Amino acid sequence: MPTEILGANLGHQRSAGAASGVSLSTTAAFTPFHRGTEHIDLIPRNFATAVVARYALCPYLVILKADSSDDLAGRIEDYSAIAQDGSTATSVDLSSLAAGRNVYVGSAIPFRGVNIDVDTTNSTGSTALTVYYWAGSWVDISDSDGTSSSVSLDQDGSVTWTVPSAWQSTSLVKIDRSVNSSLHWRDVSMYWTKWNWSHAMDSTVTLDHMLGINESTAYAEVPASLGTGMRIHHGFGSNGIAGIETLTNAGTGNMLVTCSALNGYFSTGTLTTV
Repeated sequence: MPTEILGANLGHQRSAGAASGVSLSTTAAFTPFHRGTEHIDLIPRNFATAVVARYALCPYLVILKADSSDDLAGRIEDYSAIAQDGSTATSVDLSSLAAGRNVYVGSAIPFRGVNIDVDTTNSTGSTALTVYYWAGSWVDISDSDGTSSSVSLDQDGSVTWTVPSAWQSTSLVKIDRSVNSSLHWRDVSMYWTKWNWSHAMDSTVTLDHMLGINESTAYAEVPASLGTGMRIHHGFGSNGIAGIETLTNAGTGNMLVTCSALNGYFSTGTLTTV
């Protein structure tokens, strides 16, 4: 007897990235998912020389700006949702960030960097970024700042590093007992980094997205026109992701990225301040 199989209702759907597919080359492209995404479909197409498209999922980040001289004990702005909502209508605001103020970026799993889409650029002379990781104390991670053509955050790019073997997962309250008691993330163990810029930012410096870069370059691969789909968790956790890194083995191509909300709906992130 024949069997009829019907596809499930995937709810609201939106494309992510460029129309007709994210442009692929041997240089990685990063595409954020819409906030509320619970399922993704990936279809590579339009290959020229390429044999396969490669991809890795971007681990979800927690992004906190310490917005006072009291650092973690003072006012903290949580940009996690805004930085990873797939919308250019919301931005991480680093405008006039004073020299010496810190931004803390953490994840439930190790990550080898952060891809940054700069909206309004920084031009303060000699601004350099130093990223630290936690290994019982803060240690320089020796980052490579791809957002700098002459100064940090003057262009889109990735801040990358070699994942340290000594990196420890810990909570902010164990790092600093004075951390703001109202902070939602204070007791949650993560792989934390601390970002510090050497000079104050321009009066308008904003970022459209900050996406975690997967610790591994053992990319999954898929040939042209063979679609792949999967459930995802868009949010914090060891299986939490916020976007996708895509590239080709050679030549060029495109990747159609479709986000589905299933039983939920899409939304933009909001700023939480404590």
